[in-house]
Amino acid sequence: MEKQYIYIGNASKSGVNKYLFSNGNLEFISSTNDFERCTYLVQNESNIYAVQEIGNLNETGNVIAYKKSSKGLIYIDKKSSLGSGPCHIEISGKNRMLFISNYMNGYFTAYKLNNNGTIGKIFYNNVIDINKSHLHCAKVFNNEKNLITVDLGMDILELYDIQSTGIQKLSEIKLEPNTEPRHIATDKNDTIFLLTEKSCELYVLNCKQDKLNILHKKSILPKNHIKMQNDTGAAIKISADGRYIYTTLRGHNSISVFKYENKKLELVQNILSYGNTPRDLEIDKTQKYILVANQDSDEISIYSRDIDTGKLKFLNKQKSLLPTCVLSE
Repeated sequence: MEKQYIYIGNASKSGVNKYLFSNGNLEFISSTNDFERCTYLVQNESNIYAVQEIGNLNETGNVIAYKKSSKGLIYIDKKSSLGSGPCHIEISGKNRMLFISNYMNGYFTAYKLNNNGTIGKIFYNNVIDINKSHLHCAKVFNNEKNLITVDLGMDILELYDIQSTGIQKLSEIKLEPNTEPRHIATDKNDTIFLLTEKSCELYVLNCKQDKLNILHKKSILPKNHIKMQNDTGAAIKISADGRYIYTTLRGHNSISVFKYENKKLELVQNILSYGNTPRDLEIDKTQKYILVANQDSDEISIYSRDIDTGKLKFLNKQKSLLPTCVLSE
């Protein structure tokens, strides 16, 4: 198997951790050890960008820029997230933009990127309702022409047009109260898959004439499982061929595997996360493995993935302090 690098964001003091991944095993390489609580990561060819939560989540967080190197990550820049509790970061490579979701006070922040990878000028900073909003995700899609933001506190998705100088809101869609939309993944046909936190559901949407439309939804809970109060959806990823969707379920501590065919979802597997609080997951670049970040048990669980059936088989797990994000280079 071709060797690849894996980066793990976390809620500890170690910064961003870099690993070598080969044949289903992780080998630790280095930590940045400069900024603590670098919880979520995004990348382009040359750089990695992290959001940094401050110890007091009500304080303004940061966005940190690193340059990739063979030995590890090299710090190059830092800017304010212009909101408290930043939890997600997205990048538009074509437009050289960064989008930051601030969970605690709901601010959505956008920066331009400079050619050298440093963080440039701010061009957007706004919140729907500072008393209710909890922004949790922003997702670029449609050949990076559009952007969706996910407000968990307001149960709202907002659709934007991305322009060379900024973004313009086109429309919004309101979900049922207490649904708590959390994360989004899109396939090559720009079908939108939305995972909700509180209602533990997987939504399928499309975008037509600058509007988002709900096509259908399905529970991510295992069959015959009665939802418990601490059961909450967390992460969602989709296979490169668009056939399989993977979601993590905290509380129950499991992964649900869905097949998407003929515009319908089918639950094909629910497998334990072999750790507590699966906050994030990642499909490696070969599509043959999945790595799951179990935040509260300090473990990365590693699975082999059957490309034809989508099903997972647990292989092993490795200690990693408070992991919150897994990123495959």
